[in-house]
Amino acid sequence: MSTNSVNTQAENSTSRPELHVTAELGTLEAPAGAIVADRDLHVFHQFRPRQGEGSRWAHQIASDVPYDWDVCDDVLAPQGDEIDVLAGSSIKVSADPNFASAETENAVELFFVTSTPLDPHSDKAQLQGNNIDHGSKGSRRFQIQRAHIPDVTELHDVSDDPSPADHRVERLGPIDIDDSAHSVQDLVAPNVLWHEGSWLMIALSLTGETDAEVVVLRSTDRQSWKVLGALEVSPEAELPEGRPFAPRLVSLQDEATGKDHDVLFVTYPNADNSRESTGYVVGKLDGAEFAVSTPYTVLDFGHDFTRPRVISGDQPVMFGLVGAHPDFHEQWANCLSSPRFLTLLNGHIFQDVVGASRAVKGYSDRALIWTGQLDCSQGSVNVDILNKAGDRVTRITHDGSTVTLTRNEGDSVSAQLSESSSSTLTVFVDGPICEVFVDGGALSLTSAIPTDFKVDSLQAEVSGGAEIINSMLTVGQEIMRSSAGLDSPEDQERFIAEAIEADRAVARGEVSED
Repeated sequence: MSTNSVNTQAENSTSRPELHVTAELGTLEAPAGAIVADRDLHVFHQFRPRQGEGSRWAHQIASDVPYDWDVCDDVLAPQGDEIDVLAGSSIKVSADPNFASAETENAVELFFVTSTPLDPHSDKAQLQGNNIDHGSKGSRRFQIQRAHIPDVTELHDVSDDPSPADHRVERLGPIDIDDSAHSVQDLVAPNVLWHEGSWLMIALSLTGETDAEVVVLRSTDRQSWKVLGALEVSPEAELPEGRPFAPRLVSLQDEATGKDHDVLFVTYPNADNSRESTGYVVGKLDGAEFAVSTPYTVLDFGHDFTRPRVISGDQPVMFGLVGAHPDFHEQWANCLSSPRFLTLLNGHIFQDVVGASRAVKGYSDRALIWTGQLDCSQGSVNVDILNKAGDRVTRITHDGSTVTLTRNEGDSVSAQLSESSSSTLTVFVDGPICEVFVDGGALSLTSAIPTDFKVDSLQAEVSGGAEIINSMLTVGQEIMRSSAGLDSPEDQERFIAEAIEADRAVARGEVSED
């Protein structure tokens, strides 16, 4: 192996995001749920540790800011004839006022999906999700199950043997389904939440090999569920064509009108199935009917954001899956987006990355975040992300009507701006992840970016009469040290020694503090 190859691999080995959730080992396949308990953010995700092993659920916690992640023991793993344990939903039992008490305050239930072979003599490894065409059912059956965690705040441990799931997570078995009103088949991707006096489940019923329909179920005890029917969305929704994935629902009050609404998130493949796109409709769910007030609106225009999960509550938070594959064979792949705090304003979703600047400065070495207020009534602003050699990795262009993210010299995605645009732009880079937020989070573009070399800086330029009214750049500690000429340990030690001597000189009165 050449020296250049060794150096490139050394650079690439640092490409894992510092502030985003990744699988400690293997491929992160989907967000699986998240809850807040005692001000800690608990995130569960589906991942596959190694090729040939079944998918399972991991657990990570952020205690200070929602970017400082601690890895805990896994909470679910395949048992018996199960092939994979697939993503679903997590809820706090106390969301039901009939069960709310001091004993249940931090009790959590997990709703997950298990796949098993139709033929017990089948090779289970060949029926794993990574060996089945995307969106296909395969020779598998699927079943929604429950698990109970008496107190999620106690699940901070990391044991010596990571293979078994945490013993404090009690499996409760499959749920009971009454589908006399509307027949369903294999149910997957359950989204469970407390909604208008009972438990609501939005799930996918797999029909045929590749088709699926969104169905609505209700329950009072979370074990026995009655199917109300297939979700009927009024034609004004203008939903895309194609098979739906990962339906999610959250209730929000519109900050402008004070009215309560339901927001339905659904992911669809694009026309050539090369990517997926997630959007939302705003309205009201009544039984299985969804009356629409805001038609389908794309949530994220980037290359790689898909299949979000939402934490319901006073301040709903959303995570999406980001396909951040490194450029050479690493021990990990994919991550979750930054946690996005959701607000509904005049029928449209705004996404806010609360605490990101603090996290970049305090918890990262090489992440960076830039925010600017722009005047693009004439001309445009280009924000370039540069590697250590000064080469452009990614360009974000704001021309007043469109924001475009370009990677790999020509691979571009764009978002159209509304006429009421306030022209603010935030660019958040963490390893191979670039997240762009426009106009206070009215639009976002999330993409995995090349990781041949470390991202080192960001450069903003104007053209054609555009103006950057004000801006702020926050960088990680390693970038900060590098910009100060403190790249080597020797330079850093010399700087520390000089600072200590300067403090002593001030204390002796030899120099003034000014």
